[in-house]
Amino acid sequence: MGDLELRAADDWHVHLRDDVRTPAAIAAVRSGGTARLLAMPNTSPPVLSGDDAERYGNWLKAKGLHAYLWTTIKLTQATTPQSILEASSKGVIAAKLYPLGVTTNSEDGLSDPLLLAPVFEAMQSVDMVLSLHGEVPGVFVMDAEAEFLGILQRILDAFPKLRVVLEHVTTKAAVDFVCRFNNDRLAATITDHHLAITLDDVVGSRVRPHHFCMPVAKRPSDLRALREAVRSVNPRFFSGTDSAPHMIRDKLSDCGCAGVFNAPYHMQFLATLFENHEMIDCLEPFTSQFGREFYQVPPGRERIRLLRRPFVVPDRFDGIVPFMAGTTLNYQVEWV
Repeated sequence: MGDLELRAADDWHVHLRDDVRTPAAIAAVRSGGTARLLAMPNTSPPVLSGDDAERYGNWLKAKGLHAYLWTTIKLTQATTPQSILEASSKGVIAAKLYPLGVTTNSEDGLSDPLLLAPVFEAMQSVDMVLSLHGEVPGVFVMDAEAEFLGILQRILDAFPKLRVVLEHVTTKAAVDFVCRFNNDRLAATITDHHLAITLDDVVGSRVRPHHFCMPVAKRPSDLRALREAVRSVNPRFFSGTDSAPHMIRDKLSDCGCAGVFNAPYHMQFLATLFENHEMIDCLEPFTSQFGREFYQVPPGRERIRLLRRPFVVPDRFDGIVPFMAGTTLNYQVEWV
């Protein structure tokens, strides 16, 4: 197969940080062929309000972000319906719910999401999307996502106009749930790495700390289900990298941080993976169509060319280890 030209990617789940990692996170956006993105709010301090989101967006642009940015706010026990209305008026399109303690900076997360019922009502009223990290705290890590699906069903039943994204799904159970629900108000993001690895690639014959993320990669049967969800060209599944840079010392410590830094070679990697699995025709819908249709935003205008020029992913990208470092990818990105 030769070169490919297609619309630049929309990344519907990315962590740009608010510290020394931000320059690498920003540089990775264009490097990986992404033109538009939805930034997650679990910074330190978190993005809790419309004013916070506006300040964070302006700060990222001042740091050199060259991409169209959508912002989110983080839901906590202190979030009010008025917070939602104010955030919506500032252009915030989604609010992120983290269960207590399940991932980076989720110490202020919620033990019972339905405690936010008045907030969800307000989100319905302004059509703000609920973004969910779908794991139950305290449950065995391989089962935490499947256990969350009961909570998700309760939310969907209680708020029939609320649009929901189940983020970074990792299990066949989650894929099956989204397919069975079969309603355009529920969708799911899938990351690059969860389309490529299983738990064996994290803690199998050797420990691979740069593959460690939350939710953790699961079983081969789950990997097959994720790939089939993409191959089926189901518009309820779209790309969100969950790219999450960490300094090397923090990944290699006794209590290593969860997060995979996949944004630097996002489209290069997906094009290679999709080609290898005979699903290259699914690439553009997955990366730049289905997500923007769900979020009800216009198509992006920028385009990229994927040049069929194999290269080896470097060991470092701005001092951080990228996903698939040391492996060969078939494509390089050129902006048209």
